[in-house]
Amino acid sequence: MISKIRLATTTQVVAMSIAWLGVCLGIDYTFNPQLWARAVEAPSSSVPLSLHFHHLRCTGCTDEIKKALGTLPWLKDAPMSVRVSGQDTTAGNYAGWLDISVQEISQIDFIALDQALRNEGFVAAQIEFGGLRHFRLEGKARHLCSATGQEGCEPLPDVGTVRRGERLRWLDSMTTDATGSTVIFHVRYQQPNERIDVKELFAAMDDYGMLPYTLHVIAAAE
Repeated sequence: MISKIRLATTTQVVAMSIAWLGVCLGIDYTFNPQLWARAVEAPSSSVPLSLHFHHLRCTGCTDEIKKALGTLPWLKDAPMSVRVSGQDTTAGNYAGWLDISVQEISQIDFIALDQALRNEGFVAAQIEFGGLRHFRLEGKARHLCSATGQEGCEPLPDVGTVRRGERLRWLDSMTTDATGSTVIFHVRYQQPNERIDVKELFAAMDDYGMLPYTLHVIAAAE
């Protein structure tokens, strides 16, 4: 025999509704912090760019690296300083960070940066960029399928497939424009002290077989 069904009281229904509302708001705040921003922040006048080299402090290397970077118009007069931390401080270790303050944000091109260094025989192990809360990276590529897709053409991979462990945790999504010549990497909303490592994106693009000839920082709204 079925016993009498007891329905939740009004007080219980209200309490459970408030609890679930709190849970939903907490999840939304965690994954969409940009929607909770109180006001649109003024654009930064300069942003930090840090490059890690395994032999930055070898005799003459610092000056040669700075000279190579100075061939880029947006870094020609940028302030640069050497920073040593962590394992770089051990005896016999000549690695270090080259911290750069970049003012020409719209001119930043990470592909040009990498090529300028390689032309002089240097490769940065890490390229950390930050200082902007909401931005994206746009790369121009000669071989890229359009956003609508083409028969016999492989589309962009899903973000989940290009992430490996902690790699690209800062990447939210990838899209292409209507022409199929631009790939857009949407960066997750950043906290003031957070940085992205562009070298992680380089590695992912190598895995996929994508070679953009430019990779710019876009801070303007879409």
